[in-house]
Amino acid sequence: MSRVGTAAELASLIRDFPGEAPVFVDLDTSLGPRRLELGPSYRVAPSPDCYAEVKHLLGEAALV
Repeated sequence: MSRVGTAAELASLIRDFPGEAPVFVDLDTSLGPRRLELGPSYRVAPSPDCYAEVKHLLGEAALV
C-alpha cells in the first residue's frame, strides 16, 4: 500500500472513532525524525477496537 493510501486509511479510521484524545504521528523525514500532532478534527476515543484497527493498519509497533 502506498503512503498516501495509508494516510487516507488512517484518516478514515480516526473518523470512525471520534473522541477527545489527540493523535500524534512519528515520521522519518529527510530532515530526521519528526512528531506531528494532528489537528482538532482528528481526535479519537482510545478504545480497544480503535487500538486493534490501528495495529492492523500500521503494525504492532504503531502504538506507544
